[in-house]
Amino acid sequence: MSDLSHPAAAFGIGVALGASPGPVQLLLFSEAARGGIGRGLRAMAGANATFGVLLAVLAAGLSSVEPGGAFLRVVKVVGGAFLVWLAVDAIREARRPHVTDAPGRARHPAARGVIAVVLNPGVYVFLATTGAAVVSGAADDGGIGLAFLTVAALLVGVSIMDTSMVLLGGGGARRMGERAVRVLGDVLAVALAALGIWLVLAGIMTPGQ
Repeated sequence: MSDLSHPAAAFGIGVALGASPGPVQLLLFSEAARGGIGRGLRAMAGANATFGVLLAVLAAGLSSVEPGGAFLRVVKVVGGAFLVWLAVDAIREARRPHVTDAPGRARHPAARGVIAVVLNPGVYVFLATTGAAVVSGAADDGGIGLAFLTVAALLVGVSIMDTSMVLLGGGGARRMGERAVRVLGDVLAVALAALGIWLVLAGIMTPGQ
């Protein structure tokens, strides 16, 4: 019988990962606060589907591939610039007439979620370190099947915490007035911008290898 301790440990790691403040969590909370739970869930779907694909690549046997220093530096700069753009866009959009779930923008939050994962350097660091260790351990003990079960458990843990973030953002927005929601959105945007600027500076100032 396969050792189910690997999926159990992966689930705990996923919960901790989803609960840790970061670019994706800030984005989900911001999207839900600005556009309601539905918008937040679409952003989460894009983010978690992308993360799930990357985890599946690990389970398929690429856990030994580590991103190089140059790659991570580029991702930091580009990803940080993307977060700054998101922050500016969020502040600008908060001052437009509020329309929840506008038909023409239905896929926009999901696209933001995808990009937030792809351009998040922390994702690649996690995959190359903790993720690779968890997946390779499961593969060694139970083969490819246990490896996929392990990454599925990790993704479930992340999704549970991300859903909580969306519900918190969407539910809080309904209880607050328009002015309070705008102030909250501005605070989140500033946090995103600060994180983005830090990433850009870290990418530029990191010495080459």
